[in-house]
Amino acid sequence: MSPEATPPDAQVAQDVALLLDENARARAALHAAIEGVPEARLLDRWFEGWSLREIIAHVAAWEDGFAAALESAVRGERPVIPGYENGLDDATDRFNARVVAALGETPWTEIRMRLQASAARHDAALRSVAASLTADRFEAGRSARRLASAARHYEEHTPDILAWRRREGI
Repeated sequence: MSPEATPPDAQVAQDVALLLDENARARAALHAAIEGVPEARLLDRWFEGWSLREIIAHVAAWEDGFAAALESAVRGERPVIPGYENGLDDATDRFNARVVAALGETPWTEIRMRLQASAARHDAALRSVAASLTADRFEAGRSARRLASAARHYEEHTPDILAWRRREGI
C-alpha cells in the first residue's frame, strides 16, 4: 500500500456487504415475479399506463444510472446519473419518458439481459465503494449511500407486478 493510500474502512465494507445482500434478495424477488409471463402479456398497460416490458427497462436504466453515479463517486467526482436532468421539477418523469421512448421494439430477451447487465455493473460499482469511500462519504443520507441501494427500486415494483399477475391470473 502506498503511503498516501488509506486502508479500507471496515464499517463501509460491512455496509457494502449488507447492501449487496439486500440488492440480491430484491432482484431475486423481481426476477421470480416476472418469470413465466407470456410474451403476449408483456405489452399490457396496467401500471400507470406502463407495460411490464417498460417497467423492467425502466428498472434496468435506473440501476445502470445508479452504477454510473457510484463509479463517479469512487473516482472522487460528483455522482451524476447520465441522462438525468438534476434540478428540474420533472427530471424523473423526463428520464422515465426517455427510457420508454428509446425502448422501441427491443426484444424481451434483450431487456432481461439489460436488467442483468445493470445489476452486474451496479454490484461492481458498489464493491469498489468499500475500497474507495470513507465512512463519512457513505453514511445514511449521502448520495453514494442512496445510490448503493438498488433494492428500494426493485421492491417498489415487485408487489405491483405480483398483484397484476394475481388479478389477471397470470
